[in-house]
Amino acid sequence: MDGRRFFLGAGISDVDGLIATAYDLAWFWKSDPEQVMGRTLDVIMEATAQSQRIAETLRGEDG
Repeated sequence: MDGRRFFLGAGISDVDGLIATAYDLAWFWKSDPEQVMGRTLDVIMEATAQSQRIAETLRGEDG
């Protein structure tokens, strides 16, 4: 994959992973996947982190 591998620390290793993340975020935030895919990568990463934090809180895993 050479230079196409990115965001390994966030669990996203390729374009397909980024697309899947965008669709997951769209589902979580009840928005259109096309809108999410139009966001900048830093916004997608921030939204992913916040979604995970909220989901953990809702499951009672906040500490």
